[in-house]
Amino acid sequence: MYKFHLGIDISKLTLDGVLLTDGKKESAIHSKVENTPEGIEELFKAYSVVADFSLDNCLICIESTGVYTHPILNYVGSKRAKLWMESGTRIKRSMGIQRGKNDKIDALRIATYAFKNQDDVRIWKPTNETIDKLKHLNALRDRLVDTRKRLTTPVEEFQQVGELGFYKLLQKAMKASLQAIDDDITKLDKQMKTLINKDSSLKELYNLVTSVVGVGVQTAINLLVYTDGFTLFNDARKLACYAGVAPFEHSSGSSVRGRTKVSKLANMKLKSILQMAALSAVKYDKQLKEYYEKKLAKGKSKLSILNAVKNKLIHRVMSVVQRKKKYENSVNFSLVLS
Repeated sequence: MYKFHLGIDISKLTLDGVLLTDGKKESAIHSKVENTPEGIEELFKAYSVVADFSLDNCLICIESTGVYTHPILNYVGSKRAKLWMESGTRIKRSMGIQRGKNDKIDALRIATYAFKNQDDVRIWKPTNETIDKLKHLNALRDRLVDTRKRLTTPVEEFQQVGELGFYKLLQKAMKASLQAIDDDITKLDKQMKTLINKDSSLKELYNLVTSVVGVGVQTAINLLVYTDGFTLFNDARKLACYAGVAPFEHSSGSSVRGRTKVSKLANMKLKSILQMAALSAVKYDKQLKEYYEKKLAKGKSKLSILNAVKNKLIHRVMSVVQRKKKYENSVNFSLVLS
């Protein structure tokens, strides 16, 4: 249990911090500083005058806001302070109906969340340096792929409606741009593979994961990034929930009988990547192909079957990672996954 709980609301330019003592709102102390190393030093200097305050008995809580968290994460890492980086959605849902919103109020809500839920705290740890680089390179690759799609989709629509003249004109006009994007994507793929090969532990994980039929380069890289090298999840069910492929029952008493479905609170990027992996798996994996065709013959929808395949792929991936043994497309191996 911590005596102090510090909630920090992070924006591009500023940080709003609210410090609670023993979770009491009347003890709240608000500070606003610039989101810079100097500003963060100023923030903790302001709280250092509070009686008994120290980083050892303080739990810092922030929302995950991407690149804007870097200054505070660097500070916390250097001081070995206790930091909890939580999903903004989880914090918001835990607070119930709320009225009013500003940075100070948000910081107070984050501090209150940390106090009320400290038994479930997950202390942040710096990520593997190679995974951190992979994360940013992969994010850049996603942006390039998205840019390519935004360029080509409107042009291809002219072809679909028979306007071949406009299609050829625009296709020619953007040819150099598309080629440049394709070249950059190829270079990024090579750079990420080189990073993995230079890290022996990640190289082993990559080889294990890609031994599962259907799991290709991009699926493996995204799994490595989003699981922090398979350190954030210790079982397949938790990873399946995170990826939005684990089904949940929807019923209550005798009157509510909704169909079993997956949660929308998931990593949609990883879910999309796994969709492509599932399509490949039902094409090239004998067991999954038979499973897919069998369920299809029973009248199951393609999407629900593919979701089940995604779930099975996650179980296979977690199995090879935990066993440290490459996937074997055999009956004995699959029995563990049924």
